[in-house]
Amino acid sequence: MKKLKNSKIYLVLGTIIVCIVIAFIIRYFFSSTKIQAFVSSTEIYKGEPLGYSDSTFRAKEWLWEFGNGDISTEKSGEYKYKDIGTYMLRLTVNDNIQKEFIINVRPSVRLERDSIIRIDAPTTAMQDELVVFRGIGLSKEWRWAFGATGIIDSRDQVAIYSYPEPGRYEVELTTEETKYPVRHQIEIFPKYMESDTTDVLSLIGNDIREKLQAIVDGKPFNPNYNHIMTRYLCNNSQLLVVVNSDRKNDFYSYCQGLKILGKQNTDILQVVVVPDEERPACLSKLYVMQATRDD
Repeated sequence: MKKLKNSKIYLVLGTIIVCIVIAFIIRYFFSSTKIQAFVSSTEIYKGEPLGYSDSTFRAKEWLWEFGNGDISTEKSGEYKYKDIGTYMLRLTVNDNIQKEFIINVRPSVRLERDSIIRIDAPTTAMQDELVVFRGIGLSKEWRWAFGATGIIDSRDQVAIYSYPEPGRYEVELTTEETKYPVRHQIEIFPKYMESDTTDVLSLIGNDIREKLQAIVDGKPFNPNYNHIMTRYLCNNSQLLVVVNSDRKNDFYSYCQGLKILGKQNTDILQVVVVPDEERPACLSKLYVMQATRDD
């Protein structure tokens, strides 16, 4: 009787192990693969190197198309755009899955011999998000301390850094041209967590709603627009906005419409946000409910 009972236990355990193995095989060989790629920034200056890299699971072939006829078949590297403009950077992995990035190339900054060294960087970012810090000015040496480690974190004029913990940090840039470090403050917000996703997304939606209403009410456009862009959209001005369930715009055009056509007679009632599955620190879509006042 005891042997029979043990046999049943072994049979159950064996069945469980077989099921786990089968599930792993199905996931490994048949699950859809998502591209895991990033670029160093979607906003760069003309002549500034754009870093690109891919770490997609089981990737063997890469085709980076930079939107101007140039291509690369390397897994990662750097590229410099020769002309200003907006480009669609497309990555094709294994000749069957794709991912696209919108790259905005801005005019180079003209520097005079006596120009002041300054920092070009966002004031907010998400935890673990790659943040680009640019040193603007003429100097041979650049030393960045991003405020999280207490040491020099980079010696490049353009540095990329991610903060592992949320909080407010003071960035210090020291050069041979400055007597004291140039300082910049950045606030890092916690990334979305599964346990509190609903609450976090509601807070984000309400914050965006307030900033959109401020644009309607004639308050300064750039601070409110840039607040949403840098904090929640990862500087994606082409993000889809669905208005009242049926009208659609890219985010930039929508905000310009609020500024020009809203003219203080529009109420932003609600904003529902959709996070990006591949980039948890970014949003992928906005649903906006709004109404026009009769006054």
